[in-house]
Amino acid sequence: MICMEMEILQSIFELAVIESAKHSNDAMLDANRCIFDPYVYYYLKHMYGAMLEEHWKTYQPPLRSEHVFMIVERRIHLNFQFILQNIAWAGPHMAVYIFCSDENRPYLEALLGDKCKYYNLITVFKGNATREQGKQTYNMLMTDYRFYELIDAKYMLTIQLDNIIRKKIPSTMFVGDYWGNPWSWKKEAAGGGGATVRCIAAMIELCRTHRPHPDEPFHETEDSWLSLHVTNYPDIEFRQRHLMESIYVDDPVIVHQPWTYMDSYIKFPRETCVLAWKNIFKIE
Repeated sequence: MICMEMEILQSIFELAVIESAKHSNDAMLDANRCIFDPYVYYYLKHMYGAMLEEHWKTYQPPLRSEHVFMIVERRIHLNFQFILQNIAWAGPHMAVYIFCSDENRPYLEALLGDKCKYYNLITVFKGNATREQGKQTYNMLMTDYRFYELIDAKYMLTIQLDNIIRKKIPSTMFVGDYWGNPWSWKKEAAGGGGATVRCIAAMIELCRTHRPHPDEPFHETEDSWLSLHVTNYPDIEFRQRHLMESIYVDDPVIVHQPWTYMDSYIKFPRETCVLAWKNIFKIE
């Protein structure tokens, strides 16, 4: 098992070296997102699929809780099953909200099976969309105060389908109004990314104040926009301990697509990179 585990990680590293030579700096981040995601989740399923599947058999989330998971996804995404089982293991006491489309709802109902009645499954998107249209509708929804009014909770933890939850979710994470993983290019900001903590009441007030007409066109990135307006969020040390993306830390609770920044990793020797990935891709 150990040999196969290391071989998979080494193969990902070799692919990173090859791919890095194909793209300019401007195209690198987007290329990494698309190329490495399947390889990383193959590794995760190989390592932890059986453990998560066993927990899933008896898992039954509550429909209501003070802290909830929230997923917004309109696509039939290959990572959905892993993510659903990962959050089930990490926060079995937390309710789950999934905002989906009429296109992927049947897929989700099939994945959930007889557990479907325990999920808050809400259809908010219609039809298929291009990648750019999908981004725009997502950003509009996440800055719409009416969206937050649908969630019966005090805090939400947003989870996108390129996260790894490495540890059980601690209740101490749910502080401040809004925060996400620290950005290496803007460390002092509240941050954002694939996992964010949001106080529902604060989000309603902030979005209603700064975007009172949510049906009007919106062309910004929602986490950057929220970071511009929010003032109540924890310091960088706290955020780093819990959420990781572009700044490497040894033992975060949640990791969001660090493989996007693969060109930063391959500057180091292969052995160093493989050990780093083995560490951050470890579900405890």
